[in-house]
Amino acid sequence: MTDTDLDGFRQLLRQFLSSAVPPDIQAATSSHALVTREQASRWQKILHQQGWAAPSWPRQYGGTGWSLREQAVFKEELAASDAPHAENLGIDTIGPTLMRFGTPAQCQRFLPRMLNFDDYWAQGYSEPDAGSDLAALKTSARLRDGEWVLNGSKIWQSLGHWANWALVLARTNPEAARKQDGISVFLVDLQAPGVSVRPIQYIHGAPFHVQIFFDEVRIPADQLVGEVDQGWHIAKGLLVIERLFVARVAECKAGLAALEAEMAQRLGRSPDNAQHVLLRSRLAALRVRGQALDACWNPAIALAEAGGSPALQASLLKLDGIELLQDIHLLDMDLRGRQSLRLSPQALQGLPATHAEQADGNAALHFWRYRGSSLAGGSTEVQLGIVAKAVLGQQTALHQPPAPPVSPECAMLLESLRSWLDRQHSFDLRQKRLQAVDGETASDVLTPLIDLGLLAMNLPERLDGLERPPSESVRTMAALGESLVNAPVLWQSVLPMQLLQALPASAASDALLRGLGAGSLRLGLPLEEDASFAATARGDGWTLTGRAALVMGEGQAQGADAGLLLSASESPSGELLLLHLTPQQLAQCAARDQLQAYRLHDGRPAFAVQFEQLPIASHQRIAQGEPLRQALQKTHGFALLALSAESLAASREALRQTVDYLCIRKQFSRPLSEFQVLQHRVADLYRQWSKASHYLDSVLEALDGAPAETLTRQARQLKYLSGVTGRRMALDVLQLHGAIGFQDETPISHYAKRIFDNDLLLGNADHHLGCLL
Repeated sequence: MTDTDLDGFRQLLRQFLSSAVPPDIQAATSSHALVTREQASRWQKILHQQGWAAPSWPRQYGGTGWSLREQAVFKEELAASDAPHAENLGIDTIGPTLMRFGTPAQCQRFLPRMLNFDDYWAQGYSEPDAGSDLAALKTSARLRDGEWVLNGSKIWQSLGHWANWALVLARTNPEAARKQDGISVFLVDLQAPGVSVRPIQYIHGAPFHVQIFFDEVRIPADQLVGEVDQGWHIAKGLLVIERLFVARVAECKAGLAALEAEMAQRLGRSPDNAQHVLLRSRLAALRVRGQALDACWNPAIALAEAGGSPALQASLLKLDGIELLQDIHLLDMDLRGRQSLRLSPQALQGLPATHAEQADGNAALHFWRYRGSSLAGGSTEVQLGIVAKAVLGQQTALHQPPAPPVSPECAMLLESLRSWLDRQHSFDLRQKRLQAVDGETASDVLTPLIDLGLLAMNLPERLDGLERPPSESVRTMAALGESLVNAPVLWQSVLPMQLLQALPASAASDALLRGLGAGSLRLGLPLEEDASFAATARGDGWTLTGRAALVMGEGQAQGADAGLLLSASESPSGELLLLHLTPQQLAQCAARDQLQAYRLHDGRPAFAVQFEQLPIASHQRIAQGEPLRQALQKTHGFALLALSAESLAASREALRQTVDYLCIRKQFSRPLSEFQVLQHRVADLYRQWSKASHYLDSVLEALDGAPAETLTRQARQLKYLSGVTGRRMALDVLQLHGAIGFQDETPISHYAKRIFDNDLLLGNADHHLGCLL
């Protein structure tokens, strides 16, 4: 289905939902009241009449036959509407289980009654003494006189007090070799003799979970699902496709939209105070996380639609989605403040609020409701264990990075680039260069990269370049960051090319582009926001005054001419000018101590410049006015993307090295990788990196041809996300390496410095978050 088709489908859903929800249910939902069984039943019957009762089911069983993308859109629109929001395990998991493992007779008997809410189902998995260890269940079923006799107890069944049927796991062979063996699945009538249900009042004040007791409950033989003793396979066989939706991406989107509207209404246009700034900052951070979650969600859906099994992605999505949803409700509580303290008993009964203060108090019901979501469907700790197993088992993108979606030309260039880096820019060779008398220079690395065609890919075809899109240039910068290349390829070659190509073509810009592509010219480009230059008109040119404390690159390059491109405000007109300072002018400034070269902590070269009445000829003006402003904005956005990509690539390599280290380093005669606290820490680092990397991929996918304003916003969002991720990565990998991580001869120390320094370049995470308010 195309995006256009999905848009039409979305509009169809919105039209239906805008008129189909009964007014009393709409009033209750909009005032945050809890959903009652009667409301849920009535709404399910409305959906059933529309033919939408089971979005994920095939048509042959009464479902819609919708694709996964259509199902996702349906859940998004449903979550954003005033329809009642309540889990229905019969529709979501138990029905599909019967379709795969049940008999035709079971499907014919039970599925139609699920569709119309004639039956509501609970899932009898958890037990009082088993916790998250599902295989430790003690509920037993014994075959007696042709029937199964069930004894035991199940607990924590969500909305189990609504249910009249349950899918129950029970032990049928206590002598099985493994505790996962000898388990079977049964369909149990909760109104049968010997069944008792004890509602458990939830933290928000209303029943939500139950405990179910089975005392000599007789189950007909035809209510066994699948083969005897094969229940573990069935329980684990719930399709990952269904588990993907446990991430609650739809609820996150709807919650963010509602929170945006609530904050706009409450804060309005009043002057910002410290609390308002903090609230808006938290909302901006949640927005970025929401977009990153969506960027992870789409590839997982695509993989599932292609017949793959995104099991790891399902765990990562659940971790991210539930955490985001909980934080959305937490911010909603803080926004409402003490007004959220009021408990309205009628809300527990599904009745609407009579005034706004009651609705504020009702919002807290959902805050507490979703705090438990990190336990349901496999707790956070269980999901971290799943992720850790994959990470430490070298089954993730850390050790098996997927091929990026690039052209064949770019793919070949990346392969050649990485091959050269492996051979000629290993950590040991890099260290030797850095420890030499003059340190590593750009020429040490840039010359071979020119031979590989790295710079030609950025040139237009009319200048004998490959004219590859900017997104592919970002991919090459990531490869350089992964190997900690110090040469200022990005700063003095790629970025000036991006700027010059974003301007109207001219003979002057073409000459500079040719020099950059050949490697005979390198141009510094001050992009830090504290760089400030003024050009005062004088004769047929200007005099330049100003200062930039940080210009990345070499002010006096070896093996090439080093010039400078800078923007200055013309006096008295105020027009923006782009001026080209020649290598000779920079050399003169260096002789007068107006250019000071230095290195960052991670070894990269940089310099500071200061000009006082420096004469600039008219032919040194490359561009001016509005085209220049737009080109600078676009170049700045590109720089943020490239820098973020470099940080994420370095973070990937740092985490990979850390994982390998944990697997070989022993303490107390055990590899560090066997300690659960370290497993979870590594899993969480991988989760944060994976989320930011998926967001980078989604931004790059739409980068080429994107308007400058869109590029700037997305670049800031990515710089924030990569900065938060990178800082934590840089500091945590050092801790996980122990004292050895802080030694200069250890690669991880250099990765930590590179990642941390990148956050500070061009504005740190907090800076860009502030720009997104």
